[in-house]
Amino acid sequence: MDKTLQITGYSFCIIANMLMKYHMKDKVIMTNLILLDTTLSDGEQPPGLYFTSPEKIEIVQGLDHLNIPIIEVGVPSMGIEEQKLVRQLVAMNFKAELITWNRLNINDLFAALKTGTTHAHFSVPLSTEMLSLKLKKDITWVQRQMESVISLAKKEGMTVSFGAEDASRTDIKTLLVIFDHAINLGVSRIRYADTLGTLVPDKTYKIVKTLCSTFKIPIDFHAHNDFGLATANSICAWKAGANTISCSLLGLGERAGNTALEEFIGIFYFLENKFQSFNLKDLKKICKKVSAYSQKCILPTKPIFGNDIFTHESGIHVDGLIKSPKTYELFSPELLEEKRHFVIGKHSGTSSLKYAANHRGYQLSTEQSAKFMSNLRQKMSYRKGINAAQEFTEYLKKINP
Repeated sequence: MDKTLQITGYSFCIIANMLMKYHMKDKVIMTNLILLDTTLSDGEQPPGLYFTSPEKIEIVQGLDHLNIPIIEVGVPSMGIEEQKLVRQLVAMNFKAELITWNRLNINDLFAALKTGTTHAHFSVPLSTEMLSLKLKKDITWVQRQMESVISLAKKEGMTVSFGAEDASRTDIKTLLVIFDHAINLGVSRIRYADTLGTLVPDKTYKIVKTLCSTFKIPIDFHAHNDFGLATANSICAWKAGANTISCSLLGLGERAGNTALEEFIGIFYFLENKFQSFNLKDLKKICKKVSAYSQKCILPTKPIFGNDIFTHESGIHVDGLIKSPKTYELFSPELLEEKRHFVIGKHSGTSSLKYAANHRGYQLSTEQSAKFMSNLRQKMSYRKGINAAQEFTEYLKKINP
């Protein structure tokens, strides 16, 4: 028997009852959605990235202004300065639930207690790779740690969230036993962490639906983006019944990052008809602020907030947009305080060239447009760095003396 999984006969009975629930009728659960921001926890994990205390306060203020319900504000075990910051944040009486991230041990609990926060999350690795190779412990040790740490935290009046690190590589029977044990100890929420981003959407849906069908406690789904699936997996987790989704601004996090808060909200705002009262302009402002603080640029092609989202070159696209913005834009740039831009380039067409010429006060025929594009494409076939806009301006002056 695998020594990392020492389950009693009683636990087998628990598993048997739970497994029977797995085969309940297949029904999409979809609960009310609660966002948990982890920018100040996971978001600080990329190499060389850190936020100063004033920056952290501004980020929390911005998130609270956006009515993000839960904010993970730090890791008390990091020391006095982190504890001091959390105490300061707690004293500011934000609307959001402020929660600290902690390892499943007594010392981390004592550090959390020093912050004055009444909400704490405790995490422990459960996969064989993590538990036996990293911690060199077994499931019995985990259960004992849970009993000592969670029980004391509850005794101290804390609201406790419990999380399984590397849950997606953990045997489902182990997860069920441990989550059931956590619930019996009085935790208020359990977190399923796809720590290495190994899940795909259909598997995410199946696993989370199993958990939600088994337990009546809120499920927090925490995704990583190692294979670019964090947001997709998070959506599937919600549709399977997870009512809490962990995100971070700009998707900041270790390795490839986490579920991006702004992308997740954008998807639900525009595609799922949720968060309709959400202030997207303010969300963009805080994303820009975090970009500056973290020195992580917002890529021009980033979904929803990238600078190139409303910049168009393709002749087919520009022709459609001139006739109606609805052809190639799902939402207007004004919604984000942006403007639409047409640029001249290799893929420009007659409509876009005539449109650009008119805005410059020139007239351009179809034949003249075709001649310009033929010459431009010929140059671009053999030379890099051509400024198409400048070439076009010079051409207009030449044909309109």
